[in-house]
Amino acid sequence: MADDKKAHETLKEKVDDFKADVDERKAEHQEKDAVKDINRAFKHDLKSDVDLDKAADNVDKAVEREAEAQEG
Repeated sequence: MADDKKAHETLKEKVDDFKADVDERKAEHQEKDAVKDINRAFKHDLKSDVDLDKAADNVDKAVEREAEAQEG
């Protein structure tokens, strides 16, 4: 009877170890996904900054053209 209980505890420990390994791998994948999301957001933010700079340049050009049109 003691051997059955001991074998059961050993099996339970193995299952617990396996679950811990699975949880650790899930955490690693979640961390990798978070890093990817951060990188995507950073790239999107940089692209937005470039787009804003282009829009500001276009506004400046439009103001210059309007000033030239009023002079001419």
